[in-house]
Amino acid sequence: MGVETGAGMDRDHAPDPGLLQIAAAFSELGAWRQDCGAAGAFHACGMSYQILRVPPDSLHRLADCWALLHDADQQQVAAAQASCEVQGMAYALDVRLKQASAVPIWLRVQAEPVRDGQGHIIATQGVFRDVSAAKLAEAALQESEMRFRSLIEGVERVSVQGYDSQRRVIFWNKASERLYGFSAEEAIGQKLEDLIIPPEMRELVIAGTQQWLQSGVVSVPAEELVLRHKDGSPVPVFSSHSMQRSRSGEALLYCVDVDLSERVQAEAVRHQLELRLREAQKLEALGTMAGGIAHDFNNVLGAILANVSLASALLPEEHPARQPLRLISRGGERARSMVQKMLAFSRHAPHSLEVIPLAEQVKDNLALLQASLPPRVSLRIVEADEALRVEADASELQQVLFNLCTNAWQALPAQGGKIEVGLRACRLPQDRPELDLPAGDYAHLFVRDDGSGISEETRARIFEPFFTTKSVEQGTGLGLSVVHGIVSSHRGAVALESQLGAGSCFSVYLPSYTGPATPSQSHSQQLATPGPDTAAAATPAQAAIRPQVLYVDDDEVMRLTVEGLLQRAGYRVELCASVDEALASLAAHGQDIAVVVSDYNMPGRDGLGLAKAMQSGLPQLPLLLSTGYVSEHLQQQVQAMGLARLIKKEHLLDELVPSITQLLASGSQPRSW
Repeated sequence: MGVETGAGMDRDHAPDPGLLQIAAAFSELGAWRQDCGAAGAFHACGMSYQILRVPPDSLHRLADCWALLHDADQQQVAAAQASCEVQGMAYALDVRLKQASAVPIWLRVQAEPVRDGQGHIIATQGVFRDVSAAKLAEAALQESEMRFRSLIEGVERVSVQGYDSQRRVIFWNKASERLYGFSAEEAIGQKLEDLIIPPEMRELVIAGTQQWLQSGVVSVPAEELVLRHKDGSPVPVFSSHSMQRSRSGEALLYCVDVDLSERVQAEAVRHQLELRLREAQKLEALGTMAGGIAHDFNNVLGAILANVSLASALLPEEHPARQPLRLISRGGERARSMVQKMLAFSRHAPHSLEVIPLAEQVKDNLALLQASLPPRVSLRIVEADEALRVEADASELQQVLFNLCTNAWQALPAQGGKIEVGLRACRLPQDRPELDLPAGDYAHLFVRDDGSGISEETRARIFEPFFTTKSVEQGTGLGLSVVHGIVSSHRGAVALESQLGAGSCFSVYLPSYTGPATPSQSHSQQLATPGPDTAAAATPAQAAIRPQVLYVDDDEVMRLTVEGLLQRAGYRVELCASVDEALASLAAHGQDIAVVVSDYNMPGRDGLGLAKAMQSGLPQLPLLLSTGYVSEHLQQQVQAMGLARLIKKEHLLDELVPSITQLLASGSQPRSW
């Protein structure tokens, strides 16, 4: 259509109307012209009718087009058209058709004034264009961006940050606020290196991000980093990076950081647990080794004590050798008690509790310890409350006192020093409110020295197994950990006061015993100890028929010792080194055997194996079992099988003859197998 496009347009060079029609036919634009004035003509090409969704030639003026628009858009476009006709202001508006459809039809209306040669506005001309597809795409993009932003904002444990080409923050989600401590308001606009990058990493990060932003390519893989919190604390993360381009083409850097704090903490806990497990395994291995050594040593001690007893019996009362033999016997008894504790430790046995006058126990133990201390060390009791009693394992308390005193004298300087031991009553919690112990009356045992003192770092680890500041020759690091374990198992606590250069004081708190004065024997003691008439039973030495005893033990020294003991008591003795050997002997002449005595712990089949084998062939033949360690399980087995007696091996040489004598004199028989 031939229209004037503005003042000064050369009508002689206007485009050919035929060419315009061809252009309009292939264009997506619907061209139109509205002459000014109330009777102004309206012209529109065919594409305009298609875009407006109306029949051809149904539009007679521009107002008919506006009537097809959505009510909310009619006023806006009418006002813009009026401004164009009166003031010559071009416009471009996106409006919607008044269409009963779920999907709106969007049009873009563009218009400009047409002027004559004098500059007067004589018409307006413009185009309609269907932009529905573009609007739908734009809405979908906005919805996608909103969904993406909502997703990124909603992820609680994944920090996402965006940075522009100057490394300034343009995006900072909620997880970033939680992880790094900066709010979005604080972070937006700040530079990356000023927020979360530790000082030692800043130059490297600046150079690296500059290279990435210039090239548009991230040159490092995802990796674990330690960044910085707002308060300066370290933040371990797994960090990955991505480059994006804005609509304007600017390179943008996005960082995605996954919080590794819990994993790092879990690994630290796991490392500590592994260390504790290794220490526990060391202790378990030590206990197993100690148990094996203690079992063999127990047999040796039993033989030594038995031979001391035999030698003493051969000497007259006034013989000068009897005093050294008594000392040997006392030392052996002490050693035997220690061995029993090693066996109990290796088998995780419960305590053998008894009511102990603590002052008497402390004095006796210090008297024994005094001989082993160097001459330059002064050991003395500064106070001792004679009325204090505790319910405890005597040998374990001895171990506590020995370990504390040994630790004290090793802390003394080369020229010597003093160790003071005291025992007093106290009331918790008022005397020591920091101790985690129930309120009540306690015995307070302390060991104080004037040695070098203990540093704060060492005090923090003083009770750890295998921790020691001593040389290999001086200690293993087990002494104080054993003290702590024993005291804790007795429902007590250990406290330490120390100052470098001014000595140390270890305090042990044990619950005071206020019950009856006479301690009760443990079940194992009752089981192992013969009845009151045992000692008074007559020996068969004068009997016309000497009963025969079959003794079974894999330890040769014990076999020979028991043989001498029984022969002196008037018995005939047959010795066997194993269960198989004993069964062979019983099969050959079992009718001549009066009683069988067997060690429990032997290679191959043990003493219970012998008892089971005797059930079928010789059910009425009594069997006495001896063992270095009496467990609850073993007691139950012995009782269930109806064995004649169970004797602790350390009591064997004292109780064996009375037990056999009592058994044969009373005619006791075992219960039915």
